Amino acid sequence: MLEIKNISKTFEKGTVNEHVAIKDMSLNLKDGEFITIVGSNGAGKSTLFNAICGSFMVDGGHIILDNEEITYKTEHARAKMIGRVFQDPMKGTAPNMTIEENLALAYTRASKHSTPFSRAITKKSVKFFRENLARYNMGIEDRMKTKIGLLSGGQRQVVTLLMCTLSIPKLLLLDEHTAALDPATAERVMEITKQIVDENNITTMMITHNLNQSLTTGTRTIMLDGGEIMLDLSGRERDEMTMDDLIKMYSAKKQKQFDNDRILLSR
Repeated sequence: MLEIKNISKTFEKGTVNEHVAIKDMSLNLKDGEFITIVGSNGAGKSTLFNAICGSFMVDGGHIILDNEEITYKTEHARAKMIGRVFQDPMKGTAPNMTIEENLALAYTRASKHSTPFSRAITKKSVKFFRENLARYNMGIEDRMKTKIGLLSGGQRQVVTLLMCTLSIPKLLLLDEHTAALDPATAERVMEITKQIVDENNITTMMITHNLNQSLTTGTRTIMLDGGEIMLDLSGRERDEMTMDDLIKMYSAKKQKQFDNDRILLSR
């Protein structure tokens, strides 16, 4: 489904600020697979997502999505195939546009049909949007003409999730999409995320700083460090893994203690 072959990226190459962000990384995802990604700050998690989305061109290697080479496609072209939800609830939407306008814009952009945005907001489409929102009990299906910037963080993330999945993407990227929410709201948004992904069998990658979440969500866990994949866990090995086991495995492989406070405090 997704094939990442030996990609690399170095920023500010040849300067005193040179930073190797991704080192000869390879990764394969099967259709419908749900991978969680964990790692310290600077490990390369968001950089990997940016490489997949086309926020920059990689220095080398190939990115293939659903048997299509996308390595040199523009970010705009990839957006029709890839959905992404960011940590910041203010990203990924137009805050001064209404809920129905944001949903119509996303649906038009991802649709295979070139329907003009001006014709995307119809009674039929708004009914479709409302019915989908109502399923998640977040109290927003009757606020279709409310500007999205006036919603709570959790409500906004649910709208963003729906924007990314009304037209099923080939790949869904979740960039710590519950990290900025209070615990109860984060749990509810995570439940809705799992529901959407499971019902539509969406191939998904999710960055998280929560070690327990990384082992209990989805089907596979990878740990990044210094732009490389340090650990890749699935099946029975992952099922039997505890958070302490994961930290010990990392320490044994790196020959140093795992010292990321944010991750350790999430245990």
